[in-house]
Amino acid sequence: MQNIIKFIIGCLILTACGSKKAVNRTTTDIQSLNNLKSDVVASQPDFKALVGVMSVGYKTENESVSLRANYRIKKDSAIWLSAKIGGIIPVAKALITPEKVSFYQKINNEYFEGDYSLINDLLGVEVDYQQLENLILGQPVIDPFTRKAIFSQSQSAYFVKRDYKNKMSYQSAWHKNSLQLDKQQINNLNKNQNLLIQYNQFKKNGLDYFPVDFFILASNTESQVRITIDIKKIEQVESLNLPFSIPDNYTKMAL
Repeated sequence: MQNIIKFIIGCLILTACGSKKAVNRTTTDIQSLNNLKSDVVASQPDFKALVGVMSVGYKTENESVSLRANYRIKKDSAIWLSAKIGGIIPVAKALITPEKVSFYQKINNEYFEGDYSLINDLLGVEVDYQQLENLILGQPVIDPFTRKAIFSQSQSAYFVKRDYKNKMSYQSAWHKNSLQLDKQQINNLNKNQNLLIQYNQFKKNGLDYFPVDFFILASNTESQVRITIDIKKIEQVESLNLPFSIPDNYTKMAL
């Protein structure tokens, strides 16, 4: 049951993708952390709501599951997910807001309603709603542009690294010609946990570029979870509904 719950939450974490707008400065001009920060901020997604369809894979050493899901995001407000097996049989629905995480699953007629502890347990780091939305939109989960951050570059990418008093480290990489986030990685040194988010492919939709192939790899000394995302459809909309109601006869999960 724990793996099923984490899979549903894993789907919830990755139920969308972000956009990157073109910036005026050519990326070859970036020679400092401040230059990179300015262009990354200018390229942040600007939308009201997203809707789409995706395929999600969840894999551990002992389990492998795949689902198809419809997703909706209302920027800065809510993330909604409806997952189906084979794209036909509904199995779970979830809603996440800045205040709480809620979902129910039809397999055992159970539901969960509570804080972010399940998501934090899966990722190995503590996140709030804004950080979670940043992860989904291809933006840094942790602000890398601080005075103590280290900036470097290769022929094809820009890199920023930030350390936190031997407790945690954060690394990120951006493609030079697009300023799309290639990957971000968080190492929790105290708990020996590692979180890697890798964005493999972006496609243009209107004026924006969206990641359509990406994954999360969460690992520690005892286990490893890999969640892969394949975006089938994405559309920007002005408004949307987020239908979510826990059935009366469902039992609250004891986690």
